[in-house]
Amino acid sequence: MAHTIIVGYDGRAGGRAALELALRSADVRADAEIVVVTADSVGDSHQPAVRAVEAALLEAAEERLAGARERAGDRAGVSFEVVRASSPAAALHRRAEELGAALIVVGESHLGVLGRIAAGSITEQVLHAAPCAVAVAPHGYAPVTEGAPRIGAAYSRSAEAGLAIDAAVEAARLTGGTLRLIHVIGTELLWYFGAVGSQTLQEVRDGFVAEMRERAEAIDGVEVEVEVVEGDAAIELGRAGEHLDLLVLGSRGYGPVRRVLLGSVSAKAVRHVRCPMLIVPRGTGE
Repeated sequence: MAHTIIVGYDGRAGGRAALELALRSADVRADAEIVVVTADSVGDSHQPAVRAVEAALLEAAEERLAGARERAGDRAGVSFEVVRASSPAAALHRRAEELGAALIVVGESHLGVLGRIAAGSITEQVLHAAPCAVAVAPHGYAPVTEGAPRIGAAYSRSAEAGLAIDAAVEAARLTGGTLRLIHVIGTELLWYFGAVGSQTLQEVRDGFVAEMRERAEAIDGVEVEVEVVEGDAAIELGRAGEHLDLLVLGSRGYGPVRRVLLGSVSAKAVRHVRCPMLIVPRGTGE
């Protein structure tokens, strides 16, 4: 079965970054197939005026895909589709389900002055309730061309974090990259241990370092380092991302369809991290 990657392409900077990240992702998978999707809300109206507008929208969608074809060049294993749907997120979710996709790749959309993903943006809509893992390409993304890729994974004791670490390990193996496990001691714990006493906090730090080193020692064939930091988890992961080429986060899975459900940390982190991110929902398998 092919490793299918769905790319959301709107012809803008975010769509171009998403396509670049998808092409880079496919470079390390011999069985990868890329489906570039641009959404269109055209229907089947019988009113001449409405049909004229629909025809213009469809033509614009085809022009967007022409730009994607040009960027992809003559690369094999890449196809292009205009998908009718109520929204771009709905189009990407539906095609991912229909094709049994392993990954949806999107770029940042509706960027503010700080270059962060805005609440309610298309990117955030895709992240919520996606049927598979989602990768987010930052504004101006360009593939790593020198040195080993630096891959990070947020560490905790949860099942979803364990899946994210597994995915990060596989990414490091496929790319010849290095891996950093990052645990953030959050502000609430800091306040608590600050009241109890600094010695207790140091014991907690040491405990996580020991856990992470034990996890690192069990990973074969990948150079691993561990890091424990303190503060707001989303902000600290954003800072860590400044020195990474990919950050992998876990998300909760719920219900029989096992869709992405962002926890509070991952939902906030996607607005702070400035490197490519991979959000891995529990229960989606590979």
